[in-house]
This record gives sequence, C-alpha cells and structure tokens, in this order.
Amino acid sequence: MNTLKKFAPYAAALSILLTVGCAALDDDVTVGEAVDDATITAKVKAALIDDDELDAAEINVNTREGIVQLLGTVDDRSDINRATNVANEIEGVRSVSNELVLK
Repeated sequence: MNTLKKFAPYAAALSILLTVGCAALDDDVTVGEAVDDATITAKVKAALIDDDELDAAEINVNTREGIVQLLGTVDDRSDINRATNVANEIEGVRSVSNELVLK
C-alpha cells in the first residue's frame, strides 16, 4: 500500500494530462473547464488512494462539469458509501454519480 501512495502524485498528474487532452476534443467543454475537471479527477483519485479502507486500484474516476462519476468494483457495500463521501469532500465537486458495484 505504501508503494501505491508513493505513486499517487504521478497518477494524479497523468490523469490530469489525459483528461485535458481528451476533453480538448469535446466542443462543449472549454479548456478551463477541462482543466478544472481534470484537477477534480486527480484530487478525488488521490484521496481514494490515501484512504486506507478503500482499494482505489479498482475505482475509476471521471469528472464532467464538476460531476464526479465513480466506476468499478469494491469488496464491501460500505466501500460504496465511503468512496462517495471521500469524493464529496473534494473542493469543486458538485455531485457524485456512484456506479460502483460489489465484486
């Protein structure tokens, strides 16, 4: 788990680059909005990684216009609620669409 936390900043930076790059192709999103969404995505992913009770490797995060979408699988039903709460604590998150399912 410590190794995963060491790489969290790099994963967050990569998420920002990939999200901004892909969002730049979307006509409905400005570059500023794409950067904001990418920053939110990176912060949510980093917060999920930092949470010792969640397996963030199985959780994908997407953000559009401040709405965070959580996708993937978790071990326990309580992890679904925990991931939502973690995401909601991030500044800029307007709402969370939690589509996590149990393994």
